[in-house]
Formats: sequence, structure tokens, C-alpha cells
Amino acid sequence: MKKWLLLFLMWIPAFLGKAQDFQKPDIPFYNHQLSVEERLDDISNRLTNSEKGHMITLWNKGVPRLGLKSFMPGEALHGLAAPRHNAATVFPQSIGLAASWNPDLMKAIGDAVSDEARAQYHNGPVIKKGNEKGKKGPLFFWSPVINIGRDPRWGRNQENYGEDPLLTSQFVSHYLKGLQGDDPNYLKVAAGAKHFVANNEEHNRFNGNADVSEKQLREYYFPAYKAAVQEGDAKIIMTAYNALNGLPCVENSWLVNDVLRKEWGFDGFVIGDYGSELMLTQGWKERGFQGHEKYADNVASAAAVMNAQTLDMGNTRLFRKELMQAIEEGKVDEKELDRAFRNVMRVGLRLGMFDPEELSPWKDLPFETMCADAHKALALKAAEESLVLLQNNPVDGQPILPFQKEKIKKVAIVGPNADALNFGTYSGVAKDPVSVLNGLRQYLGEDIEVVYVPWKKKDQELVDIPMDRIISLDNQGMGVWKARYYTNKQAHGKPIAQNTVANIDHHWNEKAPHAKLKGQDSYSVVYSSTIAPTKSGLYTLGIETAGANVTVKVNGAPLIRTHGDKENVEHLAKAIRFEEGQNYELEVLYMKNANAQLNQLRFGWQLPVDETAYEGGEMELAANVDAVIAVMGLSVEYERESIDRSFEGLPREQVAFLKELLQVNKNTAVVLQNGSSIESEWLKQHAPAILEAWYPGEQGGLAIAKALFGAVNPGGKLPMTFVKSWNDLPGQDDYDIAKGRTYLYFEKEPLFAFGHGLSYTDFEFSPMEINAESFALEDEIVVSFSVRNTGDRSGDEVAQLYVKELFERNEKPIQRLKAFQRVHLGQGEHANVQLSIPVKDLAYWDENDKQWKVGNGPIELRLGNASDKIHLTKTVNIVGGAL
Repeated sequence: MKKWLLLFLMWIPAFLGKAQDFQKPDIPFYNHQLSVEERLDDISNRLTNSEKGHMITLWNKGVPRLGLKSFMPGEALHGLAAPRHNAATVFPQSIGLAASWNPDLMKAIGDAVSDEARAQYHNGPVIKKGNEKGKKGPLFFWSPVINIGRDPRWGRNQENYGEDPLLTSQFVSHYLKGLQGDDPNYLKVAAGAKHFVANNEEHNRFNGNADVSEKQLREYYFPAYKAAVQEGDAKIIMTAYNALNGLPCVENSWLVNDVLRKEWGFDGFVIGDYGSELMLTQGWKERGFQGHEKYADNVASAAAVMNAQTLDMGNTRLFRKELMQAIEEGKVDEKELDRAFRNVMRVGLRLGMFDPEELSPWKDLPFETMCADAHKALALKAAEESLVLLQNNPVDGQPILPFQKEKIKKVAIVGPNADALNFGTYSGVAKDPVSVLNGLRQYLGEDIEVVYVPWKKKDQELVDIPMDRIISLDNQGMGVWKARYYTNKQAHGKPIAQNTVANIDHHWNEKAPHAKLKGQDSYSVVYSSTIAPTKSGLYTLGIETAGANVTVKVNGAPLIRTHGDKENVEHLAKAIRFEEGQNYELEVLYMKNANAQLNQLRFGWQLPVDETAYEGGEMELAANVDAVIAVMGLSVEYERESIDRSFEGLPREQVAFLKELLQVNKNTAVVLQNGSSIESEWLKQHAPAILEAWYPGEQGGLAIAKALFGAVNPGGKLPMTFVKSWNDLPGQDDYDIAKGRTYLYFEKEPLFAFGHGLSYTDFEFSPMEINAESFALEDEIVVSFSVRNTGDRSGDEVAQLYVKELFERNEKPIQRLKAFQRVHLGQGEHANVQLSIPVKDLAYWDENDKQWKVGNGPIELRLGNASDKIHLTKTVNIVGGAL
């Protein structure tokens, strides 16, 4: 008995030791009273090269012997988007936020997003699944996207802040300030900016090359990144996949070292876009992917990026294995590894990740901060301010909007986005989002009958499951399918390879799904993902397949099965009920039949369609209601990461629908949800009212309803030019904006100009007063004026100050936006406004002398409320010179 008791007593501390948290070693690195550099000196001397390689690579186990945790990344483009296991506030997509022309609003959103990030980190549920099991939420964020919107065809325009350098710079810097906080000791989160630089094509995103003059780089493509560093104090910069003037950005030393670090003083760390280091290696084409194909193997690629001193943190194993080999072979000095390690760890220390948690200023933020009422109200305010009234023509003698509640008893809401609230890419999971349909019902109550007619796509074709409905995320926070490849037909044993894909739409035939299956006559592929439907209803899952046995499972139970046809394509579909707020595990198993002539697989779904007495009778209904709201536009089906837009304007079926609808009921307002411009002269000529809502976030439906009925007066302005046709633009791969891109150089008549946006009221600008008639380099131009609301309701106006140079110089833009301010005024009110322009901000880049210069001569100050609506002008003289 005594021996048993002794063993038990010996066992207790061992058990308790396992149960307790890891005790940090008593080393200087964990002494928060030392300087950051002293702590870095200590930890750097204690780690092996291999351990340092782990710490500068994402998704690793850290260094357990010293208690070092790995850094978990996330996305926060327009709300906290990772991990999606926790609901978070979803704000309007970036392009919509830019349409508010209110940088202070952007700062407030940054504050809210980082509050939610810290609440999740300190007090939220830890991750319970996958490689990140047991970890807290992220404090590192690959946001914002600040690639400037030079071309409407780019699939990711929704993620940026428009086409103007000043507007983009203001929004970027304010968002970063909100995200990272103003605590003197700690960063709230570490925010980054991507993709550095000139990254505006998805069709060749991995191997494209942007030819850009240094002049345009510095004047147009660089300013937002410079603002991110010098005004927003960004701690992370992500390089782009593409090459710049022939040299991939991921190894472009001039870009990262000379410009970013030495000129701008960047002191954070640089990371390549996911896998960009690997894409320098030869052999990607053989695998069916794009790449720059520069180096013979990954060791050479690792050496290239480290010797160029570009990357500090890697997304791939190059910094664990191949970099170690490069160091051992003398191809890389280990000092470069230490440099990168210190740059990354410095940010971790600034976040307080290695300090006692009680020192964090945000430790007491409760988990309920996520989706807090105040944040929901901010999301509503942001949606309201982002709305742009593109057109509001008279019907029966007066503008159609706002609808007058006292004159309307029944309103019909139609269109593909009527009850489908699109958030756009890199979105989190919202709690109780409000579609336009629900917003109308919520706002109107029982005063006005709202009749909804569900939209049916032509032939009810299958569509890809939108990425914002998928909660299985890849390393970039994108919704994906995980793919596992097997050399046997039954998907038995260990997969020979695995990766992720954005959708399941494959036509292999003579090719193999993966390079490692090349030459295999029989193989199998298993696709799996987790979805979170945002609406309860009867969904239809379907496949189009040939040459294989295919099984579709939901939560492990078979839903669809086919033995496949070797010569013909099969179409199979089956309905299943999904409930909002529930997660569903989907699995699609493709088992190739030997000697099949066709080998293809497409998987998709059809959204639930509500039962309605009006189905198929939209036009009859429209003719018998007092007003119609047609909610049209795009979605991530048409524009997103990896997919550029393939057509201009609206989808053809939407245009055909509107042509018939507008003949039936002229009292129709068209609401657009989209992430880029809508190029449609027909729409402008025939739709009396057009409200641009972008992807408006979780409260977008309520904001739209309030605007349509006058409780909100739209005051947003376009952050990009809406051209009449893509034929008016150079090719998408031509980065020379001087050839007629953006309001800076676009000389043709636009559909809607940069800065355009109407109101339900009228505004008047008083004559300008300037603080001098001539200005030197060190001076500041101060423009004073008043704005008066002369209409019959309150509203917002955006005063926009442009500069037109009246002297000759090379590659001179038509005009440049140099200052702006959004002003709220009640009926009859006026506000005195001052806008300032430092003379140095008028500089242009002289490529011959390789320096900034301010020109000598007259300039015209142009004050208006759109780039094509200038109300007041005044000429002053500039005495310039080199800076």
C-alpha cells in the first residue's frame, strides 16, 4: 500500500505539469522591461538556423522548447474575416467605403475591426479544427488591398479604393491607424498592404509582367503604399505575384530595399503573395500552373529572394528546408536569415505576443464585442454613406426618388440581388445580415405591402458556391475546396498529393487532375469543403460529369451517385434542405473509369427559390403595383480573385429583363450591387433612377430601403470613372495610364464621371478665397469657401478640389484631385470650409533628373462636386523647383 501511495504521489506533479500551461523560461527575451532590440539579441542567439526558419514561415509549430508560438495570419479587408468559426461585423466592401469619401469613417471601422480581433484573441473561443487547433485568433492581417483601380475589368476592383492616388492614400492610412491603434507600447494588430506593386490582372496573375515607367510608378502606383508606410505606419507589406518591368516583385530588390525600406523608411516585414517564391522555380507549366520559371530548383529560388533581401516571412516551406540547404551550400549568408527573423519577431514583440497578457490594453474586451450593437450601427452608417445616386430623372414631372410613402400602397421587389446580399470577397460571417427585401420589410413595416418575386436564372443552371458561403479557408482566407488525389480508383490509402481549388469545374480528358497522376489510367479525386448557408431553404446540388463514378455526400451521407458514362455527359441534381446558421460538410468523390473518352466534373448548386403566386408573372405584377425596385448587378460569380470580368455592363439576362420591366412600369428604381463599374449606356438612357449600392455589408439592405424612401439622403461619390464601353480603354495588360485611363487622362465622355453622385437636395458653393496669389515651395495653398444647402431636406455634399497645370510639361494629366471634404448640412444650413494643399504636393517626377520637381507657372484651382462638375475656378502662380 505504501509503495502504491508513493507512486501516486510521484504521479500527481507529473499530471499537474502536463495540465498547466507552458512555463516561459527565465530568459531576457521574456523580460518586457528590456528594449525590443535587446530581447531580439537574446532570442536570436538561442535559436538554430532551422528554428529561425520555422519562425519566419507561416503555419508551423513554433519553437516549443522556448515557448515561441507561430504567427497566425488573417484577413480584415472590410471586417474580421478569420477564422470564420466566429461571427463578426461585415462592413461594406472596400470600393463602397471609398465611395463615402469619408476617411474618418474608415478610421472608425478600423477601430471596430481591431476591437473584434482583440476580443477574439483574448476572450474568444480558440480554433478547434485543422492545423491551427488550439490557437487563438490572428493578430497579423493581410489587409488592406491598395492596388489602384486603373481598369474596370480587373476582378478585384471591389477590394481597392478606386482609381485616384490621393483618395486611396487617405483611406489606406486612416484604416491602418484604426487597425493598429495608438497605444505607445503595443500594436493593436499588425496590418499590411498588398500587393506591391502594379497587380491588376487575374487571368495571368502568377506570371504576368507590368511594364511601367518610373514616372508613373512614383506618381500613380506608389503613393498609396508610401502613405501606408509613412502615414499609416503599416507593419507588413505583401509583394505581388507579377513581375515589374521583367523582374518578379518577390525578388525585386529595387522595389523592396531601395524604395520601400531606404526611401520610405519601412521598418516592418515583407511577405510574398502565397507561393510566389515557389513560382520562381521551373516546372510549374508542367504541373498545369503559371509561374515565372526562372530557377532550376527551390533552393535556387530561396537563395534568390533572400539574396535580394526582399522576403522576411514566407508562405511556403522554402524558409524551412530549401533555405537551410542554400545556407549550408554557401548560396545565402546566414545573416540574411537572422535579418528576416528579427524583422518578423520585432512585430510579434510590438503586438505583445510574448508578454504577460495582463499588460495588453485590450485584454478586457469581451467576446461579445464581436457583432456588438455599436458595430452594427457603424456598419449601417457606412452602408448609408457609401450609396451613390447615379441618376434620378423625372417621372410625371418630378424625380422618381425618394419614393413617397403616402402615395404607395404596394411595391414589388425583383432581381437577382433582391434577397441575396452579396458581401464580396474576403468577408467574414455576419450575424443577422439584412438583404434589400428584409430591409424594405423592416423599414416599411405594415404601411406598404412588399411583394417579392424570386429571381430564376436562365434554365436554373448550376452556379459555383460563392466563396463567401464557404468556411473552409485556404492560407489566404479564401473559401476553397480541399482536393486529395489518389492513384487508385477507390480513394483508398494515403493521397499521393493534395491542394486547394476555388471551384469544381474541370475538363481533364487528355490531362490529369494533378501532375503526379500523369499517365494513370485510373485514379480518384476527393473534394471536400464546409459551407454555411446564409438562408434557410431547399437547395439543389448538382453535377455534370463523364467518365467516372461520382458520389456527392452531405455530412457523410450520400446524396447523389452515378457510375458514369464513358462517352456522354450526365446531368444529375437533387434537392436538400439547408438551414441558416448551420454548417454542412460536403464531399465530392470522382473515380475515373479506365479508357473513358471524356473525363470531366462540374459541381454546383441552385439557390432556394421561395414559393410565390407571382412566379413567372413578374411583368403582370409589375404592371399592378405603385413602384418597382429592381436589385440587379454582379456577384463573386462574375468578379473576384482569380476571375477577371468577362463582359461589360450587366449580364445579358438582366438587361433583357429590365427592357421588359421598364416598359411595364416606369416608376422603377434600379439598385446595383457590384464591385466595379457598370458600363451600360442603355441603362442610363432608360432607367429613370439608378442607385449604386456596391457590396454593402451586413446592414446594406436596411440602408438601401431607407435611401429609396427618403429616410437617408444618398451622399456618396464615385471613386472610379464609369466608362461607356471597354472599347474606350487600352488593353487590360497595358499599365500606361497616360494612354487614356482614369479621370487623370480619360478624354472621352464618361458614362458617369469620377466623383459623380447626386442628392435629394441642392447645394451651392460660394466664391473661393485664396490665401495668396503666388506660392513658393515651402508654402501651403489654402482655399476657403462656403457650401450651402439650398434644397428642402438635409444631406451630404463632397467638396472636391482639383488642380490643373496651365504650363507645359511632359505627360501632364488633365487635372488632379488634391483635397476633398464631406460636409453634412441641414435644410438651409451652410458651412465654411477650408481645403489646404502643400505646394510640395504638386510635384511630379522628372525621369531625366530622377527627382521630384514642382513646376514653375500658373495653375488653376478647380472646386466642384465631381470631376466633370467644376463650379468655381481661380488661377494662382507657383514658383517651383526641385525637391
